[in-house]
Parts: sequence; C-alpha cells; structure tokens
Amino acid sequence: MDPAEIQRRVDTRQFNENDSGENQPRWGSARFDEQTRLILRMSESGQIVTVDATRGGGVTLGRYDPETGTAPDVDLTPFGAEDLGVSRRHARIDIHEDALRITDLGSANATYLNGLRLTAHQPRILRDGDEVRLGHLKMQVTFVDTPGQR
Repeated sequence: MDPAEIQRRVDTRQFNENDSGENQPRWGSARFDEQTRLILRMSESGQIVTVDATRGGGVTLGRYDPETGTAPDVDLTPFGAEDLGVSRRHARIDIHEDALRITDLGSANATYLNGLRLTAHQPRILRDGDEVRLGHLKMQVTFVDTPGQR
C-alpha cells in the first residue's frame, strides 16, 4: 500500500457545515418536532400514510365505523384493517417533549412495538425505524425532516 493510501485510511474524515446532519433525524432517533413528519409504511403493500403527529391531542389510528359513520384521524380501512384485527379506535400517537409516544387504547387485538405487546393506556416512545403492529397490520415508522415547512 502506498503512503498516500495509508494516510487516507488513518486520517479522520473532515465534514463541512453542510455535512453535519445536525438537524436530521437518524434511524433510532426519538427526536420529533414541528418540522418532522411521521410516515407509516404498510409492510405488506408498501403503501405509505403521512401523519400530522404535531396536532394537539394526538392522532388516533384505527378503522372506519360503518354503524356510526365515524373514522379515526388515520383510517387504516383501505389497508385491510378489519380483516387484520384493527379496532375502530386502536391506538393514539401524540407528541410530548419533542418525542412521539404511542398508546394502545384498549384494543381487542393489542398494539405491538418492535414485537413487544404494549400495555393498554401506557404510552411508549416511538422512534424512527420502529415496527408497529396493530392486530396483524404491520407498519414501519419513518421520521422525515422537512425544513421550512410551517
């Protein structure tokens, strides 16, 4: 190996200001603010849903109720929610201290975070890259930073 190659492997990579990524969410990060968007990607179909998780009171995930004609904030009916055991009001996602929390709302078929069953009405931190399962409906969580929006 020539001396220049050895030096390249030994030197610490230098970043410029634009490379810092300081305000970019990272996989596994729990940081979430008003410029971050929550994306839910359905594991089976690959379809995505963009969720405005910054609204006051949080957002409810579930399926359409044909008896009352009401729907949750994020209606998962188009993704086979009824057949996959998603309750009408299954879970809630809300923001607290720059982090998202997911709470099972006492659903019939439970909410799972990375394979672990959540205790009903006990909020858990939601992170970029997590897998959420409502009944048998699996979703991948992604945080996307959108600077300048809002």
